[in-house]
Amino acid sequence: MTRRHRFLWILAITAACAPERQDFYRGGTREVATLPATDLASAYRAALGGSFNVSDPGLWILADTLYLPRTEGLAGGTPIPAEQMRAIQALDAVKGTCTVPVPSRGRDALVCNAGFPGYAVRFSEPFALGKDSVQVHVVVEQYAIPGAPQLERLRFERAYQVVKRGAAWRAVREGRLPQP
Repeated sequence: MTRRHRFLWILAITAACAPERQDFYRGGTREVATLPATDLASAYRAALGGSFNVSDPGLWILADTLYLPRTEGLAGGTPIPAEQMRAIQALDAVKGTCTVPVPSRGRDALVCNAGFPGYAVRFSEPFALGKDSVQVHVVVEQYAIPGAPQLERLRFERAYQVVKRGAAWRAVREGRLPQP
């Protein structure tokens, strides 16, 4: 075997043994960012600010306790740790929890036990874009409350690039995704 053949053989073995990076629907090949609970909650609040006026006291947002899966759709997902859920609710942008279901063929809106109708949201884990920048996906679904008039389903998904400047996080880019 010539030196060139040996080199090509070693290169082929190395390439075959290298871990393959999976390209996911949410987050692509990006790693999940490790953020303190308060930073994570602030990044989520900034992402919500891309779709809502989160300082409006009449706005009711409820959060799902599961992360969005990295794959397409809403099936699956891991639980958001309790410390992070407490931090999300402590920012006053989220008033409680409600489960965002896997889409069905029905046209009726989700029903959540809450004081007022509003929107249920489900977050992705934060995906690292750089030192102080993450990508966050948010699925939003309008909900009705028990005993109130039924609403027609409204659901959308957005991806936000959220950047930290000093202690504040802010959404700087928005991307729309197909219907979740």
